[in-house]
Amino acid sequence: MAETRDPASYTDFDELMERLSSIVDDVKAKDVTIEQSLDLLEEGIALGLRATDIVEDPTFTAAEREALAEPDEAEAADDAPAADASEDVVEIDELEADGAGEKTEASERS
Repeated sequence: MAETRDPASYTDFDELMERLSSIVDDVKAKDVTIEQSLDLLEEGIALGLRATDIVEDPTFTAAEREALAEPDEAEAADDAPAADASEDVVEIDELEADGAGEKTEASERS
């Protein structure tokens, strides 16, 4: 069985998940006593709560912040304006304006 560590000392999510996986393996071992299993369960619950804290309030390293700040190439391509997009919007707006007028006249006839 691995040595127990304070759950608050985990800052890396992957490292925390490795420990949880290790706990599962330890509990599955046939030579683990009930008391040890309960201790592992308690540690697993504490690690689960710590994992939730890490996910809800992430603290990024400088490298992670830099990676998050760089836009993906695919996103940059999606953000590029289409050449004829403004013309399409005008045509749609004109059609909507014409359609709205027809609906008003039709409802006045009723």
